Amino acid sequence: MTRRILVTGTDSGLGRALLDRFGTTALTRREDPLALQQEAPFDAVVHCAFDHSPDDDATKIKANLALFDAVHAIPCRCFIYISSIDVYPKGGVPRHESETVSPMPDDDPYRTIKIACEARLRSNAGQHLILRPTALLGRSARPNSLIRMMRDPQCSLSLSPASRFNYVLHEHIGHFILSALREGLNGIFNIATTGNLRLDEVAEILAARPEYGKFLYDVGDIDNRKAQSVLPELGQSSRDTVEAFMKATA
Repeated sequence: MTRRILVTGTDSGLGRALLDRFGTTALTRREDPLALQQEAPFDAVVHCAFDHSPDDDATKIKANLALFDAVHAIPCRCFIYISSIDVYPKGGVPRHESETVSPMPDDDPYRTIKIACEARLRSNAGQHLILRPTALLGRSARPNSLIRMMRDPQCSLSLSPASRFNYVLHEHIGHFILSALREGLNGIFNIATTGNLRLDEVAEILAARPEYGKFLYDVGDIDNRKAQSVLPELGQSSRDTVEAFMKATA
């Protein structure tokens, strides 16, 4: 069945990939969300957009919350918010959807925005999905440490080799969304594959020899069983995901 799905943030990244996957309506920062009211209701609105342009944190937070509110006002049967696995507090028990993610930090505007938008959506009675993906890989993905090493095996990174990552493909997100809409699901889902990789292990897979930095990033241990019950492909390992991405982009 063909669904009318609106995707925001379609100039690049996940939004671009989902637009290509669904072949439906796009909303970029050059367009006014109010103009799409006439085309509503949509079967789903997938909000991927994030405004990185403001220089100071307070303006960035205000701009992104205003953007969320404008997109959320577009009538739809299911609102899907692309959050992040980084909403979880650092350390502690494995990241599970039932874990409390507040209070909001005052030193991380990205996490602050994601948590605030999640809270806005959870307070609404309508059907919604909050997806918390790990590091994203796809042809339109923004350059992360893995993609930078693919492009330049001897690049300089700010990250420590002991940093830990988990990887999912753009296509995983697309498949999950369609399955969730088909089943009428609601709630929060960790979109992650099984097991993590150290950054030096990623470099070994890529046959790269980067110059490492000192910043340690740790995605943490993620409980992905809830999402895996919807999309069994998430049972594959992060290593399998990286190798599939390399093959697809060779």
